[in-house]
Amino acid sequence: MTQKANDSNDSNDNNNNNKSILFQKAYANAVNGAMEILGERVSKIVQDYIEDKYFIRLENTCDNPAALTEALNFAIDGGKRIIERRIIRLLSYSLKLDYHASVLINFEKQINDMRKSIEDM
Repeated sequence: MTQKANDSNDSNDNNNNNKSILFQKAYANAVNGAMEILGERVSKIVQDYIEDKYFIRLENTCDNPAALTEALNFAIDGGKRIIERRIIRLLSYSLKLDYHASVLINFEKQINDMRKSIEDM
């Protein structure tokens, strides 16, 4: 009886890990796709800022979307909204979630909500 409960817990842990990996990959693809519109030079500035300040790569900011917001604000100021909206649009499309970038209010909250939606599936 105990073995069955442990097997069930292991299965749930694996499922949650798979969902987390799915979200991380989709987020990385969305960030890279959104950054393409900035061109190589500005993308490099944002990447360097995040790596220097947070010691993480641009596409690995899914656990700290505020770092991406700060870097975008530093590099392109008001243009960050364009990138954030594009990330939300690409990510929601990739994950088949119903989020609309036009109603972007709080980038960090939307990213976290999207992660939770995937984990709760």
